Amino acid sequence: MNSHENRFRDFLLGLFFFGTVAALIYYTVILTGFSFGEKSYLEVSFPNANGLKEGDAVLVSGHHAGTVRTVQFRDDFPLEERILVSMELDGPLRLRQGYLIVISEFTMLGGRVIQIEPGVFGVPELPQGTPLRGTVGFSALATLGEFVGENREDARAMLANFRKLSDDLAAGRGLLGSLIADEAMRDDLADVLSKAQAIMDDVSAGRGALGMLVEDEVVRDRIVNLISDGAVAMIDLRQIAEDLSAGRGTFGALIADESMREDMVELAANLRLGSSQLRAMLEDAAAGKGLLGKVITDDAVADDAAEFLENLTRMTRDLRNGEGTVGKLLAEEEAYEQIMIALRTLNAQLEDAREAQPVSTFAQMLFGTTVGK
Repeated sequence: MNSHENRFRDFLLGLFFFGTVAALIYYTVILTGFSFGEKSYLEVSFPNANGLKEGDAVLVSGHHAGTVRTVQFRDDFPLEERILVSMELDGPLRLRQGYLIVISEFTMLGGRVIQIEPGVFGVPELPQGTPLRGTVGFSALATLGEFVGENREDARAMLANFRKLSDDLAAGRGLLGSLIADEAMRDDLADVLSKAQAIMDDVSAGRGALGMLVEDEVVRDRIVNLISDGAVAMIDLRQIAEDLSAGRGTFGALIADESMREDMVELAANLRLGSSQLRAMLEDAAAGKGLLGKVITDDAVADDAAEFLENLTRMTRDLRNGEGTVGKLLAEEEAYEQIMIALRTLNAQLEDAREAQPVSTFAQMLFGTTVGK
């Protein structure tokens, strides 16, 4: 039993020993930046240390690359070079033209860090021995303090408004206060929210007009096309209005052209006169005056007119169908050609007779008698 306790005590002692060694190694290697690799050193001038101290971290492009060794104040140097900071880096660093070295806040609660941007690759490197200068970044807390100091009165008014708001809420005044203190208004708001949720559920399920627009692609496309057509129609109406204003087109000319406007006024007057005369003629016809009136009022005349029109229709139909002598002449090319041949033959005989015989002989041949008997 004693040997077992001794072994357990030795185990705890060894664990404590090795834990202490591991902690020392961690503190030495991680926290102090200890490394067996090649070291490099930088000296940078700043106008202000801004709370920077020995042991603070150095970041190169956001990567931990070293620590601050010393921070030295130099009273006999210009204002922008009064602080000289020496840094130990874990490896060589090549700075290029356009580099940036800034003392920044590590966290809003405190702590400082040096951030180095070595410059863009491809830009010429700085020659050895070039004096390096850095800047001091802004402090969030300091900026906030300056802002509050410059706007002290506004900050006081803001705090007073917040206090009044909290008092109104506690007393149940105003809309928010009523919602907190008035149970009826709170119930009404809950009812409104419940109905709004029901509407949203209907829309999601495709019920109602809005639901159809959301869920039914055909209806949605139809509405989109309708809106698009309306937009096109509005553009066309605008173009028509511009044409009218500029005097383009018929209606534009009617508005802008004085002579055409006068012609249209005269035409309207003539149409009005013609309509008056037509109305008078129809009134006379209704009263039995004139031919149209007799046709309307006298049955015998109306029957004769109807019979005439019927006969005329029958005659034109027969002519069109080639019936009768005249119809055959119009419809058959052979009859027409024979008549034309006969006429040409008769004309030739008459011409020969006129040249060979005196007039009496021509008359006898033509009429079968002797002239003068």
